[in-house]
Amino acid sequence: MSKKGRLLLGIAGILFLSFGGLYFAIQAWMPFMWFILAPAVGAFFGWIYYDRKLLYELMTMKTTKHGLNMGALVLIALVALVGLNILSAKKNKSFDFTTVGLHTLSPLSVQVLNQLDSDLNVKFFYKEGAENVEANRKAFAQTARMYAEASSNIKIDYVEMNSNPKTTADFGANRPIGEVFIEYKGQKNRIESQFLGSQGQKFNEQDFTNAIIKVTRKEKKIIYIVEGDEERDIEDEKNQRGVSSFVQLLEKNSYVVKKINLVKAVTIPDEANAVVILGPQSALQKFELDAVTKYLTNGGSLLLTLDDKNTAGFAGLLNTFGLKLEPQYIFNVINSPMGQVVSSNEPTVAVDYSPSNPITKVFTSNQKALFVAPNSLAMVPIGPDIKNEIIVRTPEASVALLKMDSSNYEGKPRSFNIMAEVNGKLDKAVKPFKAVVAADTDFLSNGVIFQNVNRDIALNSMSYLLGDSDLISIAPKDVGITQMLMSPPEFSQFYKFVVMGIFFPLPFLFLGISIVLWLRRRHA
Repeated sequence: MSKKGRLLLGIAGILFLSFGGLYFAIQAWMPFMWFILAPAVGAFFGWIYYDRKLLYELMTMKTTKHGLNMGALVLIALVALVGLNILSAKKNKSFDFTTVGLHTLSPLSVQVLNQLDSDLNVKFFYKEGAENVEANRKAFAQTARMYAEASSNIKIDYVEMNSNPKTTADFGANRPIGEVFIEYKGQKNRIESQFLGSQGQKFNEQDFTNAIIKVTRKEKKIIYIVEGDEERDIEDEKNQRGVSSFVQLLEKNSYVVKKINLVKAVTIPDEANAVVILGPQSALQKFELDAVTKYLTNGGSLLLTLDDKNTAGFAGLLNTFGLKLEPQYIFNVINSPMGQVVSSNEPTVAVDYSPSNPITKVFTSNQKALFVAPNSLAMVPIGPDIKNEIIVRTPEASVALLKMDSSNYEGKPRSFNIMAEVNGKLDKAVKPFKAVVAADTDFLSNGVIFQNVNRDIALNSMSYLLGDSDLISIAPKDVGITQMLMSPPEFSQFYKFVVMGIFFPLPFLFLGISIVLWLRRRHA
């Protein structure tokens, strides 16, 4: 190599390194960079010109040709590897080899996705460093991946709440451990998830697909919440006994929530898909009760919760439902170092659910619902056109107190009815009605609704009342275990002829062959 060639090649190398370091530092192209890049390119081509004869001789050498061939093969392999990685990143595809299709969407979900004609944005909101946030994020990613693979319209995004306060506020996200929203053509909906305690959250296919169905509806269902008789506050977010969180959950699930004062409105509008009455303290006037009865006669749906042994004038309607609000408070018997005690300061736990009712059939006795000093519902004779069912009960270790400040109870501990579902036709009814009655309002309150399965019971009740029959039910996919069972004689024959006759002798056979070959070739 000539002196000029070495000089030009050195200058080109230094300039190229300087250009690369500068671009890496500022991460942008600036016009003054031409003053570095242009001399570098000129020096490089100058080196090629001055040492062209040397380069020609080098390129025509046999060893160079062999080296170039090897380099070409390495380059081809590298390009193929990079291309495969780029393709796999853009076109993600996985294969499910489980017998139950554990990592594959059901045909019903695929059918829903095929109806999308625009991008559906799925956003996972979280706060960095929150408890269980990484586990929840992985659980979400595992389910979301199946949807992204099934439809190119699914767009997944992860939003850190502190870094994106405006987006967080627009969607109303408020759970740092992980909260998922979907957006489709300007409509937003929250994907419900199941809390598993210390294990984090579970995002299942049914919740995902039903959220997509809700957000893609062209018509939204309307819920009227009655006010004017000292019902629970639906706007005060700081009041632990308020129900603003319950209202927000309904709105996040693409329902339209409106308020109605029956003293002013007199009748319930025909557009009402459901009416909610939450713990009235004042007795409703006769014309208010008549408005509710007329609404049910026309096939309406009602969620009624009562408090403090107060029927608020609904005793007659409850009797028609085959129910009676009992004048007592229900508490659990708690085991303590001092023996079994009853504490009115502790919430009442219910773990007994109807296994057949659509509201509670998904719950097991391992899942708890919390109530705060609930009353109980007694069953009374019912008309032939009415059907009722108790859907939530307390465990057998429960007692009834006539006064809150008392710890004495009569009779043996037993189970008490807390919630009931009723359906059928009232007298002279045009259409069948549906109703859910709860002997407690606090299970919907801001302080309790997000604990255990309270939220799920509340939303399942509203889905049932609103007649969300288009929402699909997907059976959970359990991991199965494939076993090969053999009777003792068959297993004995298998062990003798296959294990002992083939697999056990093979290593010794190969070892003997290796020793013979080594002995014959050791002096070769």
